[in-house]
Amino acid sequence: DGMLADLLPQGLGAARDFRLSWQVPDQGDGTVQRAYQVQLAGGAPEFGPGRLVWDSGRVASADSTAVPYGGPPLEPRTAYWWRVRCWGTKQSPWSRPVLLATTVEDEWTAAPIWAPEGETITDGMLSARVRITATAAGLWFRASSADDNYLWQLRAGSPGVLRKHICRSGTYTVLDEVELPFEVPIGEWTDVAVAMAGSTFTTTVNGTVVDTTTDSRHARGNVGLRNGSTESQDYDRFTVVDADGTTLIDDDFATDKGTFSAGTVADGVLELPTGASSLSSYVEDDSWALLRHDHRPRNGRITAAVLYVAADSPDPGRQYVAKVWSNGHLVGHASVRSGSGVAYQVYDITDTLRSGRTNSLAALCHSTTSRKFLAQLEISYADGTRETVGTGPDWRARRQAGLLPPKGSAGTNFYRTPQEYWDLRHEPVGWTRPGFDDRGWQKPAARKAIEGLVPARIEPVVLHDVRPASVTELAPGRWLVDLGREIVGGLALELRGRAGDTVEVRLGEELNPDGTVRHELRAGNTYREIWTLRDGTQRFEHWGYRAFRWAELRTRLDLSRATVTGRAWKAHWGDTHSSFCSSSPDLDRVRELCRYSIEATRADLYVDTPTRERGPYEGDVLVNQLSEYAVQRSYALARWSDDYLVRHGTWPTEYRLMCALSAWEDYLATGDDRQLARDYDLLKDKNLDNLIGGDGLVHKDPGDGGDLTDLVDWPASTRDGYVFTEVNTVVNAFQYAAFSTLAQCADALHKAADARQFRKQADRLASAMRRTLLDGAAGHFRDGIGTAHSAQHATAFPVALGADADLPDEVRRKLGETLARGGMKMSVYGAQFLLDALFRLGRADAAIDLMTADGTNSWLHMLDRLNATIVTEAWDPALKPNMTFSHAWASAPANAIARHLLGVRVTAPGAAEFLVRPRTGGLTRAHGTVPSIRGPVEVSVHRTGNTHTTRVTLPPNTRGVIEVEIADADPADYRVRATAPGGHGRVRARPTDDLTGTVLRIGPTGSGTTVVERVRGD
Repeated sequence: DGMLADLLPQGLGAARDFRLSWQVPDQGDGTVQRAYQVQLAGGAPEFGPGRLVWDSGRVASADSTAVPYGGPPLEPRTAYWWRVRCWGTKQSPWSRPVLLATTVEDEWTAAPIWAPEGETITDGMLSARVRITATAAGLWFRASSADDNYLWQLRAGSPGVLRKHICRSGTYTVLDEVELPFEVPIGEWTDVAVAMAGSTFTTTVNGTVVDTTTDSRHARGNVGLRNGSTESQDYDRFTVVDADGTTLIDDDFATDKGTFSAGTVADGVLELPTGASSLSSYVEDDSWALLRHDHRPRNGRITAAVLYVAADSPDPGRQYVAKVWSNGHLVGHASVRSGSGVAYQVYDITDTLRSGRTNSLAALCHSTTSRKFLAQLEISYADGTRETVGTGPDWRARRQAGLLPPKGSAGTNFYRTPQEYWDLRHEPVGWTRPGFDDRGWQKPAARKAIEGLVPARIEPVVLHDVRPASVTELAPGRWLVDLGREIVGGLALELRGRAGDTVEVRLGEELNPDGTVRHELRAGNTYREIWTLRDGTQRFEHWGYRAFRWAELRTRLDLSRATVTGRAWKAHWGDTHSSFCSSSPDLDRVRELCRYSIEATRADLYVDTPTRERGPYEGDVLVNQLSEYAVQRSYALARWSDDYLVRHGTWPTEYRLMCALSAWEDYLATGDDRQLARDYDLLKDKNLDNLIGGDGLVHKDPGDGGDLTDLVDWPASTRDGYVFTEVNTVVNAFQYAAFSTLAQCADALHKAADARQFRKQADRLASAMRRTLLDGAAGHFRDGIGTAHSAQHATAFPVALGADADLPDEVRRKLGETLARGGMKMSVYGAQFLLDALFRLGRADAAIDLMTADGTNSWLHMLDRLNATIVTEAWDPALKPNMTFSHAWASAPANAIARHLLGVRVTAPGAAEFLVRPRTGGLTRAHGTVPSIRGPVEVSVHRTGNTHTTRVTLPPNTRGVIEVEIADADPADYRVRATAPGGHGRVRARPTDDLTGTVLRIGPTGSGTTVVERVRGD
């Protein structure tokens, strides 16, 4: 059926103006939907009297995508079911009923909660005796977390310096810098004290008062030690005395009391190395919260149980805040980052509930800011009644209390996410399941309402088990786990142990030369944790996610009987949505690498990588979007990511202009113009109108790191010597594409005047580019005005983005020759546009050669020399030493094969029409399936000697034009079998000429299979 509500297989969190899509049943070649009927029922998936909420009746229409709901207003937070049937040459059966759950809107009865705070420090005296061994020493105080605190930094030198910071939501701001009246030498002991009295902080160094500061933004919190990447020191003593004279902390480091989790206690001092930081153990960590609630649904048949859940804030860790269970079954995570407001996520947990018996909801949450968890469960019964269960004062809560002690971050300087040093001796066993005795837990702390709640319309992202390819004991106490392919997720262990036994877990994307796991990633993450066991058999797993293929487990335990499982965090994947095979095994391998890269990284927001940044970027999103459309019938994640970036743009000049391109691709794929209409004004504002000169070109400074800094390509070593000037060819090519695309958007939204203006601007800009930046005789564009240099990018980007459209074939042929002989001089990101340009210029042979090359700048290099299983951030670490092995912006072959080699292009919104033009170069065989919202398109090409057969199968309720490149063959040698739309009429086949020679143009054809076969010739 392929049923979608607001682009989701289950319409969980459907808008009031939701839209429906479905795949029309095949009733033979030329199938056209002539009418449809949609029904919506409430209470249960039954459509008899008393259940029916809306019946569209028979609607004479071919629409099967983005069909608007036309019934009465629906109730918020309510479960419904919908079904559809169609008429072509005959009536189809009804589809299966599919759940649809409406948004909560303003009917939240649940209230946000968190674990209550423990002991804390307000006023008093912090004192430390410190010996700086490198650069400086940092003291945290009034710290609610490592992301919200004051940091007083004593810097060595002559004179010494006191640099004072406030940290809020992970961002440090310097309050002031004070030169001391004396030297602070490296390697000598220094006494530092900070007296905290309300909002006044008095600092003393070696008995001399050096500063008094007033600031009221942090009123209480923990104390701690903080080092950056260049700082280290030793501590001889650390004390905190309360305002009433009570000693709260006094550690002379004669032994390791566990005051700080970082550093090493030896010879009476705490040695704190570079990059090590720790809050004290005196204030119990409340960044973690264990929350649970038992509830008892009444007896009766439960027809739906829909859980709405939000947790704040996902921003510091750039990941979910809560992991949620129902009756011990993991059901989901919350919350994803959102373009506007705070997102709540919606899960169907019907199958986990037991009517008339005790059930439980539980959540393990982590946040360093905001710290709010909100859940509301709506239970529907067959008799039409409902029941609501929500967070509030009747829930139970506790802090982590030793289960997950603070041990620093597994993140980078872009985000902080906790290292997970699980100590299962402190685990409340069975706490996520019904009947757990939580009488010793506390009443949760009430939190203020979460403002601006919006539904996250993305497919549920859940954990999938991955069985290791191998688990090998390398040496006594050292085990190597190979998952076979890199995943985004965590590791689960099930084993038997004794209290105090430990397993050191090291994860990584690569192996070191000695065969150990490289747990200190090139990207800057450290994936090393120690898990401490309790008595007996136990199973546990990571809470947060990492990106890794390899795990190294160091333990005295025999793991031969342990169960080790990868836990891949990703959306459901349909293995049958797409396929590809060809006469080139290497091309097949590259395509599979790129396909899996999309599958493995397809989570709750398109990001550059799950390791270093976890940041969405417009350039990454465009490649991700094209590649996902090419390998999976899935559209919601692209829309959610586009929505985010239109409102949270990033820094390169070109990237802002890609938003329009992504929006148009969304509309073409789905036929749903709501997002396009909502964002239209924002998309227009992305243009560089105020930088366009009298010549029609964009004139600007190349920039120095701000949001209008020109990128061209990244890393800089892959720019082919590109010369940056005031008029940048690549920037102008993107502005041309944005104008041209916005003209199409304006047409779709019936804004005729805007469409005319955008086309005028696009035509003027393209004309100026051809006039001032093109050297047609040499077959290239120059990098810009004022330079004769022509990097590969200067030619590839204008062609890929369509600025070459009005050039004579002779000039375009020369452009193709230039690019074809240039090899791969671009990055893995720029490769997208080089492949697009080569195919566009009729050089499929060169594009396929690049996809199957085995030099350093190639996908086979990733596979065979780097042993990557997800595409990498750069071609090789020599080009970018801090590169990641999980960067889907390098997945261009996935979409180039679908869009160009198999040649499937959507030409009408909602995939109503296709242009299919296979460009197979020197391949003798290529076969593949490309998904669309209306169903798969299947393409098969066989070409050897004088044999040439092309088969194209279009899904029901679509039409298309098929183009077959026959070079210098006689069109009369070909036979065409095709069916017209609706199954009646003649399908035309006529020859045309272009850069590739003669092209047979067939169509319009209807659904079903078109065969173009050479039946005679030399």
